[in-house]
Amino acid sequence: MMPFRFGLIGAGVAADLHVRGMKALPDVEVRGVMDIDRSRAKALAERYAIPEVFESTEDLLASPSVDAVTILTPHYLHLPATVAAAKAGKHVLAEKAFAHTVEAANAMIEVCREHGVILGGIFQNRFTPAAQACRQAVQAGDIGRVFLASVRVKLRRSAAYYERAVWRSRKAEAGGGVLMIQAIHTLDLLLWILGMPRRVLGRCATTTHPIEVEDLAVGLLEFGEGALAVMEATTAAIPEHPPELEIHGDRGTAALFDTQGFLSYWSSTLDHPASLPDRWRRNAENFREQEEPASPSQAAVEPHAENIRDFVAAVREGRPPLVDGIEARKSLLVIQALYASATTGGWVPVERG
Repeated sequence: MMPFRFGLIGAGVAADLHVRGMKALPDVEVRGVMDIDRSRAKALAERYAIPEVFESTEDLLASPSVDAVTILTPHYLHLPATVAAAKAGKHVLAEKAFAHTVEAANAMIEVCREHGVILGGIFQNRFTPAAQACRQAVQAGDIGRVFLASVRVKLRRSAAYYERAVWRSRKAEAGGGVLMIQAIHTLDLLLWILGMPRRVLGRCATTTHPIEVEDLAVGLLEFGEGALAVMEATTAAIPEHPPELEIHGDRGTAALFDTQGFLSYWSSTLDHPASLPDRWRRNAENFREQEEPASPSQAAVEPHAENIRDFVAAVREGRPPLVDGIEARKSLLVIQALYASATTGGWVPVERG
């Protein structure tokens, strides 16, 4: 079988993790990279023996040695890159956030459908054994009827974090702050496990950083069966804590803890009571302030590799990937509704996705 060949549009913070994930797959090659900062693209190519550094996105898309592109640019550039790739007949895999607005996500989905190319998103935590075990337990009814869930993403980002990549601080470019950049991963897991909420109530504020976007968000999500989820997210916590997702049913609790690339699953039911493992407490104690995300561990590479593996298989089999454009858009629908609620002050219904 011929190897599946990727080209990278963007060589920033996320690029190393993507390249390592691709290189973990025996039937995948990274053929080239393009970045507006050519020195950054060249450095990435040298680190990972990537054959070509392209001068422009147009040059990369014109290359017959590239089957698909991975878009690793700031959020607001995902749409134009996707449009160009689809028109060139290249399949598209977009890093989170999938787009900076729901409207941009819709346009990405439509242009790929129009040109017959596969569109996928990156939500690698769905591919961890811990997240899959948690979802299976909840959906099988092991913890009974779900009535409450909580998402807590309490991180610390310094002023330098925003200064080094100014787009992160701008609403028009990032689409939002802590909800769009940090909390979106844990929110995606909640939606993947419980489905879409009926309506949301949100409050957002910029409390600490001199930025346009929110560094604090609180939300209440109401689901169809009467379950409620509470969401807290900030980049101003001192000290920061590992992101957490807890789901409570009338027979037990399931939880996911994320600590620097590791997802741990824990459950306690009437039939199998369990106390929180000591190692999770140690993880929380050892979680340190980061100006940038920690260097990806091998454990963090494996979920990316599985996300990419499924995308490649989807292209070869002519099917939607597990995280297709529709799935990748779901968290944006909820986040956009939370922003709307924060503006109006009332409940906002959520499009079903």
